[in-house]
Amino acid sequence: MAYFLVMGGLALSLCLLVGWSLWRVLRWLVRRLGASGKGRKTARAKRPAKSRAETRSMKKDETSARTTTSKARQATPRGPWRLTRALAPLASAWPLALVAGLLYGGTRLAEYGMGARPHTAPAAYHRLVEALGWGAIGLIVVAVVGLVASWRCR
Repeated sequence: MAYFLVMGGLALSLCLLVGWSLWRVLRWLVRRLGASGKGRKTARAKRPAKSRAETRSMKKDETSARTTTSKARQATPRGPWRLTRALAPLASAWPLALVAGLLYGGTRLAEYGMGARPHTAPAAYHRLVEALGWGAIGLIVVAVVGLVASWRCR
């Protein structure tokens, strides 16, 4: 009976892991594909036209300001990359990583308990425990990358 409870818990956790991953990937794809057509109007259409005198005075100001702006550029930090902004929402993977880690710990404990009895545990159980462990490690890595990216975006 304990074997069926443990295996059922493992199957449920793996289904949750795969389902959550697919859900996040699909949401990300829909957001990426949906946002690609929005807001792509040129900025020139919004700006008013400038006269020649204004453009000449601006060019003179630009040449004198180039030396000061190069120093200012070095002093101010750059904004986060697009990849960093895309990875920042992955910090929400912490709860799932915690659950996967706890499930892995519980199944490893059950595996150790099954090893102490006279009957051997099925090989599929050992592979399932290993897959759950790798999944938990992957989720923890994704959550850490998401936290670092969200920290960088702030």
